[in-house]
Amino acid sequence: MLSQTPSTNPLRNLWGVGALLFTIIVFSLVGLGLSQLMGKVLYGLTAEQTSQLLNHPSRTALGINVLRWGNLLQFTAFMAIPALLITLIAQYKPNEIGGYTQSLSPKKLLGSTLLAIGMIPLVALSTAFFKHLPLGDFSRAFALLDTKRQAIFEAMLDMETLPELFVCLFILALMPALFEEYVFRGLITTLAAQSFQKRRSAVLFQAFVFATIHFSPFEFMGIFAMGLLFGLVYVATGSLWYSTLSHFIFNGSTVLMHFLALQQFQKTGIFFNAEAWLAQPAVNILAIPITSAGLFLTLKK
Repeated sequence: MLSQTPSTNPLRNLWGVGALLFTIIVFSLVGLGLSQLMGKVLYGLTAEQTSQLLNHPSRTALGINVLRWGNLLQFTAFMAIPALLITLIAQYKPNEIGGYTQSLSPKKLLGSTLLAIGMIPLVALSTAFFKHLPLGDFSRAFALLDTKRQAIFEAMLDMETLPELFVCLFILALMPALFEEYVFRGLITTLAAQSFQKRRSAVLFQAFVFATIHFSPFEFMGIFAMGLLFGLVYVATGSLWYSTLSHFIFNGSTVLMHFLALQQFQKTGIFFNAEAWLAQPAVNILAIPITSAGLFLTLKK
């Protein structure tokens, strides 16, 4: 994996990364059209009504369903389709990118699990730190963007039953883990490695793109760190399975904690703020050795 042998294919380099990002932008518009079509076919909504529910979520059953399935359609359109197109045009096979047929190491799987568990509070601490920086007008603009994203995220996570939990794990944890790892750790790292002299430069590059494309300024450093570590795991192992597992556990833990907090709120009327708890220094002191152990097991030859 990650061969740096020169290729005659014009997209097996940073031009390929540019083409991938451009295709993602184009298919984000396609995804919006698909979500509007879904709203019309399944719920009898106009395009305007669907867009309103997607951008200004309501906590009604209709609003939550439109938000969940609309976001899944949009995500699949702008992430999965561009990944497939660039893979084919650059004349790669998916296994060349993902190393999916490699035998898996139980120690590295354990390491990937520990890495994800340790990173959860570290990313929460990073986000809390940047939210409190005195950035003036930038801080206010970032706060508005963060508030909108948070409202959409919390509406999708409005879960009452186990089937709803599994739906959210599929939409918000499994699908992003599979496709984002293939696109960022796999495709972008592989393509960038053809242009940079050092592989670590390609890993840094993909982590920067990964953090930027999330459009979440307060979370930028935390997402960048996650992309960097997952990229190191990919380069060291030549397989996307380990970083995909870490990514799924990271996302899935957020979904599960939100579900449990809602269950507690329904029983006691007290809402547990998991984000604030995770950002506590004491929790992060425990997270550091867990993350370190996960990296050691995953990166060890």
